[in-house]
Amino acid sequence: MESSYPRWPLLALLALAAAFENFWMWADDRLVLGVPVNLAYHVGLCVATTFVLAAVVRWGWPDDADE
Repeated sequence: MESSYPRWPLLALLALAAAFENFWMWADDRLVLGVPVNLAYHVGLCVATTFVLAAVVRWGWPDDADE
């Protein structure tokens, strides 16, 4: 059975969820723009998530969901 909904929104959100677990930076003490690199990474991740969710709402939202 073929689904009429696109799969890319789910894949994009799963990729963001996987990127949230940044185990490779736990012991990194560097500073980026005056904040720890781990915090800067999560700020960037939040900005990326904002753009992905805006794209999901704009292009991935099913037309018949509001009915």
